[in-house]
Amino acid sequence: MRIKSESSVIRKTIIFIVIQSILIAAVFGVYVNNSYRNIRSSQVSSAENLVEVYGRELDNKIQYADMLLEQMIYKNDNYSMLKSGKESDRYYASVRLKEMMEEAVSANQNKVTFVIAESTYNTCLDYSNTTISYKDRDYLRSFTMEKASLGRAKADWKIEKIGDASYLYKIYVWQNEAAAVYISMKSFLGTGNTGDLSEMALVLYEPESKVIWGIFGEKPGDVKEGDKLVDITEFAPRGKEYVLGAENYRIRAYAKETFSFKFLQLDVWAMLAIILILFAYTMFMIRHLRKSIIRPVGKLQRDMEKIQLGDYELRISDEFGSKEFNLLKNTFNKLMDEIMGLKIKSYEKQITLQETELKAVKLQIRPHFFLNAMTTISSLSQQGKNEEIRRYIDSLSKNIRYMFRSGLHTVTLDEEIRHVENYFEMQELKYPGCVFFYIDAADDVRDWNIPQMLIHTVIENEYKYAVDINSMLTILIKAEPVKRDNEEMLRIEIEDDGSGYPENILDDFNNGSSTTPKDGSRVGLFSIKRILEIMYERNDLFEISNIEPHGCKNTMYIPKTPKHEVDEHSKINID
Repeated sequence: MRIKSESSVIRKTIIFIVIQSILIAAVFGVYVNNSYRNIRSSQVSSAENLVEVYGRELDNKIQYADMLLEQMIYKNDNYSMLKSGKESDRYYASVRLKEMMEEAVSANQNKVTFVIAESTYNTCLDYSNTTISYKDRDYLRSFTMEKASLGRAKADWKIEKIGDASYLYKIYVWQNEAAAVYISMKSFLGTGNTGDLSEMALVLYEPESKVIWGIFGEKPGDVKEGDKLVDITEFAPRGKEYVLGAENYRIRAYAKETFSFKFLQLDVWAMLAIILILFAYTMFMIRHLRKSIIRPVGKLQRDMEKIQLGDYELRISDEFGSKEFNLLKNTFNKLMDEIMGLKIKSYEKQITLQETELKAVKLQIRPHFFLNAMTTISSLSQQGKNEEIRRYIDSLSKNIRYMFRSGLHTVTLDEEIRHVENYFEMQELKYPGCVFFYIDAADDVRDWNIPQMLIHTVIENEYKYAVDINSMLTILIKAEPVKRDNEEMLRIEIEDDGSGYPENILDDFNNGSSTTPKDGSRVGLFSIKRILEIMYERNDLFEISNIEPHGCKNTMYIPKTPKHEVDEHSKINID
């Protein structure tokens, strides 16, 4: 029988391997996480360097444009001539300013548009070193003229949408005159010296309003110019912001939040390869353990379970691939042979029990019993007592059926009493009015197990030696629980008022002999004594005596549980 606290070594081994695999995966996870954090940190540092380089390039553009604007307005008397009352003076001033703009703007490597406006005489001059449509040029001229009409304005770098495009511009306004330099945002943000911008965007924005004025690099989702920073959801800021020379504006790098395997370094891939090799090795170990240990152990376990269920002839015949399991197999088979040798000795005792059982059965089914039964039936037939014949045959069949079940096994006291009552009924037809019996057994002892045919054998002995056709015999059967030798037992007493036992029978019986007398008399009593000795391993459970003034008494003590018992299906149970 398996003990509940037992656990399978195979199951434990598999659990340990699984735990090992989980730990390896955990190590890899921690390593990848740490590597990813380092990559993110490196990405932040790279983003800051990128923003720094990009910001300086934008600052250079601003400085070039600022320098151009300063050159155009510093100590330039042509501006005052634009307000001259003479048209010729205004014309020549316009020509000289146009030439100055063309010379300055053409020499500038950055793409800019320069515009000069005078609102008194509605004079407006412009020049651009980049391709610009007439429509956009007209927008810039109108915007500059509008600023000139204001009279005076603070000269700061600003970004504003003018017409259909956005521009970074700076404008000087004085006495209804204005000089402005414009850089389109497309030209301003475009550069080819910033390095790899895959999965990263450089965002130009106004810090106070958080409005986005331009994006360079990968577009972060559906975000467009004029949206706010909070609208960027697919990207996250990386590193510090860069303050442009146009101080109202900032640049910051944004990168994708999702993990990208291309960020992983070579050592991470090497670590992954090692982990995969370890997993493959673990699978190989599992396969090896399954073949070399788990299967052999499973085979041994199944064979042992079969042996445990009673297949004692089974021997392990498989050849295992390891000397350890072969040694275990050979040792186990040898031990089973030795156990079977010991069991043979035990079976010898069981055979003795079975032989005793057969003798007990033979004692109950004797030829003269059937002859008497046939004689009784014949006599009743001659008397025409058909109903009595039917009752006799019914009782006889029950009696024979019960006797065929007899052996070294137990039945309840209630079942034995019902059989004895049936036996009395059958014998009453043969000896009418010759026997009076009384059975005293409380309900609480009727489920006590006693050897089968125990009371019947004594009663049969009464009919054989004590019943007389010319007199009345009284038989009292009493069963009650008692304490004997500090053990709870059932005491059964059977008394009659006949002539009692002969002295020689009492001497033989009470001297401890359990051997049937040579003359064959009282064989049933000695058979009961022998059965009790075998089933309970005690020789003091059956006593007989004579009582005054006449009669005999049979006393039997039945313990709760027999030591040896043969069940009705011929299986032998030995404690």
